[in-house]
Amino acid sequence: MPPVEAPPRRDRTERSSGERRTIVIRGQGAPTYAPDPIRAARRRPPRRASERIAGTRPDRAALWAVLMGVFLILVAVMTAHGA
Repeated sequence: MPPVEAPPRRDRTERSSGERRTIVIRGQGAPTYAPDPIRAARRRPPRRASERIAGTRPDRAALWAVLMGVFLILVAVMTAHGA
């Protein structure tokens, strides 16, 4: 039995009169982004490295220290051999 071929689908770009839409590539890129000088002046200054690490969140550093202490105590209790 010969293989059955599907009927050709009609492409969306194909028009009723048989013409196809032509797309011309001109090689022009999108316009470049130029920030608004007024908005740029109102922007916050970038954060320093010390602020990015933990400078403004000492409570988070304290939380990690407490959790690490609890973990170390649990490890010490679990690994003690009848002390």
